[in-house]
Amino acid sequence: MAKLKGPLFSNDAHGTLGGVLTFSKRKIVRQVRFQRKQRDKITASRTTQRNYFQMAVSWWHELTNLEQKEWDAIGREG
Repeated sequence: MAKLKGPLFSNDAHGTLGGVLTFSKRKIVRQVRFQRKQRDKITASRTTQRNYFQMAVSWWHELTNLEQKEWDAIGREG
């Protein structure tokens, strides 16, 4: 889905087209940039970290609303 502001071939177009092209104005130069997607390198340490995060998320969802609110309050204090 296109998220551009202004006509595509105008001097005022800015935003991203299809997640691939980004139109922008920087200082006095107007640009069209190709948005490269970042590669997701799968390493042992990243896999381990993702597994820990998924475990923490599942534990969070097992908490009651009251327990979640208590933890939110603790997190906002510090």
